[in-house]
Amino acid sequence: MIEKFNKLDNSKKIPIVIFTAIVLIVIIILFTIFTWNGSKYDHLKVDSKKGFVYTCNNIKNNDFNINVPCINIDGSSIKSINEDINSYVEDFIYNEMLNLSYEYNLNGKVLSLVIKVMDYNTKDIPKAYFKTYNINLETLELISDEELLNVYEVSLDTIETAIYKKFDTWYKEILEEGYFNEEDCDYDCFLENHAVEDYTEEVSYYIDRGKLVAYKPFTFYTIYGEDEYFDEDSFKFVIE
Repeated sequence: MIEKFNKLDNSKKIPIVIFTAIVLIVIIILFTIFTWNGSKYDHLKVDSKKGFVYTCNNIKNNDFNINVPCINIDGSSIKSINEDINSYVEDFIYNEMLNLSYEYNLNGKVLSLVIKVMDYNTKDIPKAYFKTYNINLETLELISDEELLNVYEVSLDTIETAIYKKFDTWYKEILEEGYFNEEDCDYDCFLENHAVEDYTEEVSYYIDRGKLVAYKPFTFYTIYGEDEYFDEDSFKFVIE
């Protein structure tokens, strides 16, 4: 092969060399993209072997799991956030019939963390709780809800409309499924049963792969038994 290449005149060699170089560059770029999972903010980590958020406390009670997150970043402001997380979960970690989990996402310079609690200790109906933290990795400070909505150019009216549309769709679909009829429970009754008085009340904001998400807690157990219609993702409202 080398001998054949050497026998070619220069006018034929040059295109081959250029084409080979381009192919090699493309291969190197693709290899870098698909094998490097790091971030330019990796230097902020306390433990380089762990993710930006890791499970620092795990408690298992039969079928229930509690996974408490810690943010793996150095800094006094992050220390305060981790203390706030510990304070928040303190009311839950010793409960037996409770699932506590978390999810985090790195979106450019913003680290988003959501803590999800499904509490089955209540006598009548389970309750859902959500707590979110959005951290600017450039300043290591929390981003307020107002700042976040301004970045996405989203108003509370937009949030309210997005959540309303989803509840309205659920109501229509549940009617079609035959859990109850409109005479037994109209839309206002449906909202009351699910403890929804205000669409934007107790909403927590999270960024998931660049998209703004509103976590809205509501009661998913009612006397009509449509709780099987909902799952954990039902509390997640993507704001388009």
